[in-house]
Amino acid sequence: MLSVLVERVVDGKLNFEQLEKLLWQSTLEVFRHLMAEVLERVDKELMKGRDKARYTNKEKNPRSIQTLVGSVDFKRRYYRDEQKSDWVYLLDEALDLEPKKTIGPGLLQLGVTWATKGPSYRDARDRLTDLFGAQVVSHEAIRQALLEVGAACEREQHNKIVTEDGKKEVQILFAEVDSFSVKIQKNRKSGRPSHRREAKLIVFHEGWAPRHNGKKPDYRLVNPTYICGFQEAEEFWEHARGVLSTRYRNIDKTRIIFNGDGAEWIRKGAESFGKGMYQYDRFHITRDVHSALLWDKKRLKKALKALRSNDMMKLIWVVTEAWASCSDANKKEELEELRECLLENHEYIVDYRKRLRDQDIEVPEEWRGLGSAESNVNKFKNRTGKRGRAWALKGVEAILTTQIHLFEGTLHENICRTLSEKEEWLLDRVTTGVGRMVKPVESGSTGIRRGTFPASSHGTRGFSKLFNRLNFVDVF
Repeated sequence: MLSVLVERVVDGKLNFEQLEKLLWQSTLEVFRHLMAEVLERVDKELMKGRDKARYTNKEKNPRSIQTLVGSVDFKRRYYRDEQKSDWVYLLDEALDLEPKKTIGPGLLQLGVTWATKGPSYRDARDRLTDLFGAQVVSHEAIRQALLEVGAACEREQHNKIVTEDGKKEVQILFAEVDSFSVKIQKNRKSGRPSHRREAKLIVFHEGWAPRHNGKKPDYRLVNPTYICGFQEAEEFWEHARGVLSTRYRNIDKTRIIFNGDGAEWIRKGAESFGKGMYQYDRFHITRDVHSALLWDKKRLKKALKALRSNDMMKLIWVVTEAWASCSDANKKEELEELRECLLENHEYIVDYRKRLRDQDIEVPEEWRGLGSAESNVNKFKNRTGKRGRAWALKGVEAILTTQIHLFEGTLHENICRTLSEKEEWLLDRVTTGVGRMVKPVESGSTGIRRGTFPASSHGTRGFSKLFNRLNFVDVF
């Protein structure tokens, strides 16, 4: 193969892009051959070592499984289990392969991961279609798999809250709190039309650590814990306490700094923890000050300087002075609202680090200002609230749950565990899902059959042309 490729490159018949694609296809082809050979050799060893009095060898039957690198086709022996009066494939049992499984778990895992990260279930389906050259799984199958993963994660979290107590103990925790709205589909049974519901979000973390990915300073949250749901405020905070208690000890003795906007439910939530401290989000107040005083650059500069130096009296004085001298009715009303907000929340607007130092509490230099709630909300809202679609409540709860595990870095292990437990249930939906499925390649040949890459059978140009050429090249 190498000599053929070298010759074609020297003759100017292959450029780098074409060479790269051909070698990639060769890698896939080698994988499928080796996979099939290993499976058939294992089947042969199982035949030799079986209990011959119990298992009677009847015939060899073909099987095809769609994997991340295409279809792997092999044959394995079919036995009569005289002890149980049943028929079995010893190879399938040894590998924990379900009898009707035609799609590998890696394919579904990738689909669920892409559906969580990407804009839609259809986008995840289309990505897999681009990878294989034909549709191998429907968007409905991916949706069903994600719903099951989300439900399993929720059940596991509930069981942890009931049965587990946290063992980790920290001096301080930080909490970024915010909310966003999601459009919920109309309920045909109750007759309720489409409506919007508020999703509450908390991100607990232990501080910040540098990313070390360049000259520009950048930080990541240390051990973040995401909590998101549609419960009413009291129930939501009770759930948040439960989740936090599964990870940390003595949460009522731990100082927790809650950062959020002026919503009453956030302030009351901070008060529900023994040593909770509420911080009015300085991003929001800075934005409001900038909006209200944009017409007066001199006063805007003074107001922002007072805010940065935590001089609330001067900030209120600047806003009041601007309100008194303003002649525009709309601007005057905006300044009045800002002034009332400052008067009501001035003690919470002061930076939490200054407030702690005023209480003679040591504040390490690495503690940063709070205000990452907006960026965290956008992570969730981009998938659920910014694409103009309405959700079924069950569906949006599942996608929020998988997003939580994605951002905490535990999505992959939860997908693997859930899909392995529910594999038969899910595969039934995969084979009956909406959309056309790739049909297994049938062949009457014996021995190890060569797998094919689906893209090679679609069209006569581009990838298809290159992949078809490989069929005439010996890869060994």
